[in-house]
Amino acid sequence: MDVRRLKAKRVEHNLKQKDLAHALGITEKAMCHKECSAENKFKAAEMLTLVDELHLSFAEFDAIFFDHELTKRLRRVNKS
Repeated sequence: MDVRRLKAKRVEHNLKQKDLAHALGITEKAMCHKECSAENKFKAAEMLTLVDELHLSFAEFDAIFFDHELTKRLRRVNKS
C-alpha cells in the first residue's frame, strides 16, 4: 500500500485522520494505524468509502491500495 500517496490525497482534500475515521466508523487511532501501515489493513468496504471521501480515480485507487496490480491483471485478461 502506498501510504504516502494515501496521506497526500487526504491532505489535498483538507481532511484529518479523525475525519476519515468518522467516515469509516473507526477510532482515530485505528485510522492512524491503517494509514501508516505499509500493508493494506483496510477492509473492502472501507476502501470504497475512501474512494468516495477522497474522490479517487480508478488509477489512484489501484496505485494506493494495489500497487497497480489491478491494472496489470486487467491488461492480461484483456489480451487473452
